Amino acid sequence: MNSFVVRVTRSAALCFLAVAMLLSVSCGSRKVTITPYAFTYQPSLVPNPMKGFASFYREKDEKIPTDSSLEYVGLKFSEICTWENGKSSVNPEALDPTLEAIANRGHNAILRVYMLYPGYNSEDCTGLFLPDALYEKIKTEGDIYANQYEGSRLEYPDFNNQTLLTAMTDFVRAFGKLYDGNPTIATVQMGLYGSWGEWNMAGCQNSKCVMTDDNLNRLIEAYTAAFKHTKLMARNPSLGRAYDYAIGFHDDNFMFNTSDFHKQNAQWKSLLKKQHWTYGTLQQFHDFMDGNNGQYAPLWDRWETQMFGGELSGQMYQPPFGSLWSGTEHEALLYCIGQFHVSWIMGVGVDGIPKTDSTEYQTYLETAGRFGYDIGLVSAEGKDRFGTITVTLTNYGVAPFYYDWPIEYWLTDSDGATVFTYRDDDFRLSELLPDTTAQSEMLLPDDLKAGEYTACLRFVNSSESVSKKVMPLRLANDHAVRDGVYEIAHVTIE
Repeated sequence: MNSFVVRVTRSAALCFLAVAMLLSVSCGSRKVTITPYAFTYQPSLVPNPMKGFASFYREKDEKIPTDSSLEYVGLKFSEICTWENGKSSVNPEALDPTLEAIANRGHNAILRVYMLYPGYNSEDCTGLFLPDALYEKIKTEGDIYANQYEGSRLEYPDFNNQTLLTAMTDFVRAFGKLYDGNPTIATVQMGLYGSWGEWNMAGCQNSKCVMTDDNLNRLIEAYTAAFKHTKLMARNPSLGRAYDYAIGFHDDNFMFNTSDFHKQNAQWKSLLKKQHWTYGTLQQFHDFMDGNNGQYAPLWDRWETQMFGGELSGQMYQPPFGSLWSGTEHEALLYCIGQFHVSWIMGVGVDGIPKTDSTEYQTYLETAGRFGYDIGLVSAEGKDRFGTITVTLTNYGVAPFYYDWPIEYWLTDSDGATVFTYRDDDFRLSELLPDTTAQSEMLLPDDLKAGEYTACLRFVNSSESVSKKVMPLRLANDHAVRDGVYEIAHVTIE
């Protein structure tokens, strides 16, 4: 081929490419103008999912505080576990209706299974809840004991009994198979062992029944193997080598020496000295982490991936203590929330909530907002040329949101009709720690017609898969078009 032919061929090719590009620009050309909104911080509204003051489960809606998002469910081992021929299985009818009721209130559950309940209010009950066949088996092995507790008979097992241990670990595996990842469940507390499932033998007078660390470790390993998605919590980090596992912790005697606030506040130290309950799991956690020449200091960062919570003891409502909503008691509560990055506390209940027309009620609501996360929009940036909207979010709270709920975007036209939706499943909400930022991006579709549009976002509550009555995740902004839905930008296509 001579050089002239080569030049003609190249010229023709370049002309063809140029025409193609012009046609492409002409056919796909559009003018995109993105006008992001400015965002103002305001504390997120209460209730918000998986944070604040948790209530105790009740069948009737009116018994549940309207400002709660979490319900504690205590399950008797004898109700949810069936045991036959040496094998444990789960009775879903003991839990499924409860979870359905909680989901239909837009709430999430805190679950704990217990088998020993000193002081259980029943004339014909000894406080021990084992399946009948398992009870008889352990009794024939000589490992059921009894003593008096608060004027009534209390029975309890030797928690080191191998039949019982196998029954517990088999149950945990079956329990996880059915309920790990259930969107209604916020957390499973690793109960089972001890009085009230709290890993102690309060009220029991036979010290040989105290579970050894090796046996408790066996139980913890069963839980962590069975629950890979649902967050787990334990009562005490120093027992069963619980500190070695990716789990959170709960203090069921919250504020009684929970933190080192007594070193900061003489009034609080004086109040503690006037009552006889001086222990608290998080105080044990605090001392444990500070001990042994700093060996366990990394546990101070456990809250970054695992949930912390607990229960307010009834002692807090008795002298010498005053109201939780003012004075030293309130300072202590806020200090404990901040020091341990607590997501929720249960135990306030309907009777403990101030009257709605009182100034204390406003403090109660503000305090509920101080728990856990407080996610807010910081800014939005539009890139007209690329048709993208990038939002920056931050966490104003003391803890992360522990599950990765995706961000859903959509566009509405001038009539309010939704014309486009997009979900960012790659955004990791659980990694948005306090005082950090993260970004998410929405790409506008190429086939948008000319017109005016509004871009919005929300976080998708995973419970939408089981109920239509979910609670939206409320952001720390005032830009909501409806509950949980936030406008981020105005879009013009020409």
